[in-house]
Amino acid sequence: MNMHPTRRDFTCGVLLGLAGIGMAAHAQQGETVKVGVLLSLSGPAAAFGIPERDIVKILADKFNAEGGVGGRQLELVFHDDQTNPTESARGATKLIQQDKVVAIIGPTIGSGALAMLPIAARAQVPVLAPVGTISVTAKQSGYFPWVFRTCPNDELLVSASLEKIVLKGGYKRLAVMYQEDAYGKNSAAFAERFAKEHGIEIVTMASAPATAVDLSAAATRIRGANPDSVLLWTSTPAMGAAFVRAARQVGLTAPIVGSGALVQRSFVEAAAGAADGVTILAFANWDDPSPRLKALEALLRANGKTPSGFGELLTASGTLALVEAIRAVPGPVTGPALRDALERLCGPGNPYVDGKFCYTADSHEGFGADALRPVIIKDGRFRSLAAQ
Repeated sequence: MNMHPTRRDFTCGVLLGLAGIGMAAHAQQGETVKVGVLLSLSGPAAAFGIPERDIVKILADKFNAEGGVGGRQLELVFHDDQTNPTESARGATKLIQQDKVVAIIGPTIGSGALAMLPIAARAQVPVLAPVGTISVTAKQSGYFPWVFRTCPNDELLVSASLEKIVLKGGYKRLAVMYQEDAYGKNSAAFAERFAKEHGIEIVTMASAPATAVDLSAAATRIRGANPDSVLLWTSTPAMGAAFVRAARQVGLTAPIVGSGALVQRSFVEAAAGAADGVTILAFANWDDPSPRLKALEALLRANGKTPSGFGELLTASGTLALVEAIRAVPGPVTGPALRDALERLCGPGNPYVDGKFCYTADSHEGFGADALRPVIIKDGRFRSLAAQ
């Protein structure tokens, strides 16, 4: 089933496909490919899920209007998991058993992915997962062959943040504030291991639910430990904003290094000025967009949408990867055929995201550190820093 990886570009509109594209373009005219889109359209992660949904629909409509993908039309079946892992599992079951999808884009949060991946793996349905939770692509899991990440993973984000910001800043006493779910716990555990290996002392760790609105006790505890920097690891802008507001209120002045998930306008707005000075390794910076990101912005605005964060890039990448895989299947589009095609997708990237994008039989990670850029929040805007 595993095939040797080959290098290919994938672009929007004119895709340079994998082996078999010519045959696929003629043999399957009129075929409809059903794709499940399982995202958080309500609940705490809706700030990510809604823009993730929007770009998937925009791209699918674009491909369909241009004649489909190798003559095949894309049919999207949406399901809102309500930012609830139990609903993620239920939604995956429905999409696979009732709607008969051959692939799933989503879900929005790592806990949701961990809940639904065993279901998808048993049905041999590949999942394009826009989540950073480290354990999602664990090779020892039974579902590894069927999950493909479309987001820089949190092990990469944590290590790069500690290397490029904490260590290079000369900080040695680190406090960690994290979100109480698989995303936050896995990242905090990895931060502990990284710190021990690189001579960083973790002076205290604090955690809170993603829905927490008052983090003054946690900020006070961290201030009392006298750190020279703070790692703030949350996927929700509301929790991030609650912490930086609390930090200002209790007089915690140590520099804060935020998770990449906080590069969102909603974080800055909810922080009400308290986010200034937070440094982050960003996957997307709409305040200072790269040429590729500007291309995505143009596509969004042409369809009446305003860029809001990095969620659009995650599911855009997943959609484009899936389209490339569909083009590469010469016969009927099945889950196993798509999985094999995805493992052969490797190239410079897509038209919207900086950095190389690559899957192989041994790695389903997609992005590397070259997709990340350091930013600092100043005067309520994300300002790009010089490469470090």
